[in-house]
Amino acid sequence: MKSRVELWQILVALIQGLVEWLPISSEGQVVLFLYNFTPVTSTEIISLVVWLHLGTALAVIVRYPRTILEIISYKDKNLFRLLLIATLSTAITAIPLYFFLKNNLTPSHGELLNILVGVLLLVTAVVLYLPTRRGEEPSDTEREVEDREAVTTGLVQGMAVLPGLSRSGVTISALLMQRIDKETAMKFSFLMSVPAVVAILLLEVVTGSTLPASVGTLDLILIEGIVFITGLVSMEFLLRLARRISFWKLCMVLALIAILFGLPALIP
Repeated sequence: MKSRVELWQILVALIQGLVEWLPISSEGQVVLFLYNFTPVTSTEIISLVVWLHLGTALAVIVRYPRTILEIISYKDKNLFRLLLIATLSTAITAIPLYFFLKNNLTPSHGELLNILVGVLLLVTAVVLYLPTRRGEEPSDTEREVEDREAVTTGLVQGMAVLPGLSRSGVTISALLMQRIDKETAMKFSFLMSVPAVVAILLLEVVTGSTLPASVGTLDLILIEGIVFITGLVSMEFLLRLARRISFWKLCMVLALIAILFGLPALIP
């Protein structure tokens, strides 16, 4: 068992924790770093990427402990139902994409979709901004998530199996474009990640996938700790940003980030 975390392990943990909640593919950024700057072999990269998500899932649980407890105890039946609907909807798009398209996709496909998401967010920002020019406030920007939004967002989350496409980016964007309240959109997206991560980790265990030889048990624990702390901090920062800026400005910020990180796909 190793007793010292190497520099590349710290860096990859920081990337995962800081990028997870932005409209950037954390998986894409982590894979790029692991492939080019670490001793992890290409056959072991995906397994490590999957396990890195455990830290950010734990960050969600710690950020919303009462909510998580109410969900698993079935005290909050409405939220339990919405997350169940979203998770089942995710399976509808994720499973077919995973099994039928995984051999025909490259990260550039996901990056191109990130640009599309960014453009749609720009359109949403403009639509929300125009009434403010006339001294009006949009009347439907404080909605809560209902069954229809849960289905739509779940289907969109399933698309995140595409390499390079951001799960949190597309889910938050989908909710914002449906005029869901900013903090509600982020919280629901964060909560949606937990069952998704649990499902993929169970799949890893069932299929017998192992961690890279370059990552020991103690290494993994410390790496997950870094991911957890940075993920919690970045999540809180994004939530505070949402409280301080108007709805259309939030859409604009996320749109520009998504487009910026999708541009490499257009470079030959």
